Amino acid sequence: MRASRGWIITIIVFSVLSALLLIPTIAGDSLPGWWGKIFPDRGIRLGLDLRGGIFLLIGVDTEKAVDHELNGIKDFMTQELKGEKILIKGSEIKGDDLTLQFFTKEDLDKGAKIAEENFSDRADINESGLSLAFVLNGSYLDEIQVRAIDQVKQVIENRVQELGLVEPSIQKAGADRILIQVPGASEKDRQRIIDIIKRSAVLEFKIVRDTGVDQDVLLAKYGVKSPDELNAQGTMLVPGDTGVENEKFFIATADSPVTGGSLTDARLIFDEFGRPAVGFNFNGEGASKFGELTEQNTGQRLAIVLDGTIKSAPTIQERIAGQGRITGTFTPEEAKDLALVLRSGALPVPVTVEQERTVGPSLGRDSIESGMMSMAVGGVLVIIFMVFFYRLQGVVSDLALALNMLFILGFLSAFGITLTLPGIAGLVLTMGMAVDGNIIILERIKEELRAGKSPVAAIDAGYARSLWTVLDANITTLITALILFWFGTGPIKGFAATVSIGIISTVFSNVVVARVITNLIYQDRKAPALSI
Repeated sequence: MRASRGWIITIIVFSVLSALLLIPTIAGDSLPGWWGKIFPDRGIRLGLDLRGGIFLLIGVDTEKAVDHELNGIKDFMTQELKGEKILIKGSEIKGDDLTLQFFTKEDLDKGAKIAEENFSDRADINESGLSLAFVLNGSYLDEIQVRAIDQVKQVIENRVQELGLVEPSIQKAGADRILIQVPGASEKDRQRIIDIIKRSAVLEFKIVRDTGVDQDVLLAKYGVKSPDELNAQGTMLVPGDTGVENEKFFIATADSPVTGGSLTDARLIFDEFGRPAVGFNFNGEGASKFGELTEQNTGQRLAIVLDGTIKSAPTIQERIAGQGRITGTFTPEEAKDLALVLRSGALPVPVTVEQERTVGPSLGRDSIESGMMSMAVGGVLVIIFMVFFYRLQGVVSDLALALNMLFILGFLSAFGITLTLPGIAGLVLTMGMAVDGNIIILERIKEELRAGKSPVAAIDAGYARSLWTVLDANITTLITALILFWFGTGPIKGFAATVSIGIISTVFSNVVVARVITNLIYQDRKAPALSI
């Protein structure tokens, strides 16, 4: 490889590009508005261990996803059989199984036919007496649980990012946990973040049939002893929190033709009395259904149910299509947070906070100072070592090393990598590997010189014969780093990303940059000896 114009231009382009990509890390928020339209504007962010913040480990109740699936099968079968004028005698969900009981064998046969047509791909369907059992198969159970945790991760991601916090890290940790790291968040933010993450935000709209203060009195009025018995009448008992003293419980329709899944927007508003409320808008299908619901029930009260509690129940005056509002005893911050979780969607299954801790910024400052000191001391010692042992070729290696660090930091900045303490360790490791590669090449050149070759021939042979050794050492490390990145979480993933980018840049710097600089010095003149 000669110091051709093409290679020189390539190195200059990479150097300038890396410097430009590193500017967002240095300039921070002072970049002009047009910068992000041309270049990445995220920069290198400091992780939780460097900046301080909040660490949360969230457990996901994936078993509830199985319950939801079985309830979905039950509801589907109930609706389909209702069209055939067949009533289900009873139902039971136990573990991964759903059992439906029928009154007659004829009803059972019709139910079995509908079940086979719609659910044979996901469940084993068995008949026993007048019962029909659905047993979800193993692969579908796995699919349900994976889908549930992916949905929870997406919802939590939407919620945390809408808080406007800097570079939150949200990753799956095992089969049923999610790891959340929010650098820069304070202890004051902790409970608010937890409340927003845990909130189910299931929004439903029902029609009110009755209301009262005492649950038992209200049930007796409808001739039942327990809330479950209301299901046969197409109604259900719902607790109320409307701020009205005599409306502690409501009897409302069991079905919800419109849910929060049809919302396109939710925002903080203020009602006519200046009280905080949440305004919302529906998508096209939701607006149509909401319009039908309000038109058919004009004069009745519309229950706005949030997470199983009626927050408000206004009387429907006329058809309402595209928008509505939720009123209640909200503070402005509570209404704002409720709007946030409604916009991000409902959690498909419950979650619990299994572990939480707040990392103080002082630990981060100490880590940064220690990490930077280690890099500075290591860098100075490497420069001195290379110049002392390899003279002019040591200077060339130091130049290649400096450009290598520029390339690495530039591309880490371009990808918006979150730098953690293990990430700094990855940079130090990369520096060591870069020096190691240069030493392998320089020692090979010295061997060629001792064998009697001329300086230029020794350079050519030294680089050619050490190439595969350098590649072998770096490729095996790269494979290990990629495996760490694939299976790791949090700081481990950051370490792996730093090492992976560093290895690619190191190979380029060792094999190309150092060689081009060396050839610029020696190829155009017959050097009597190498300074090595």
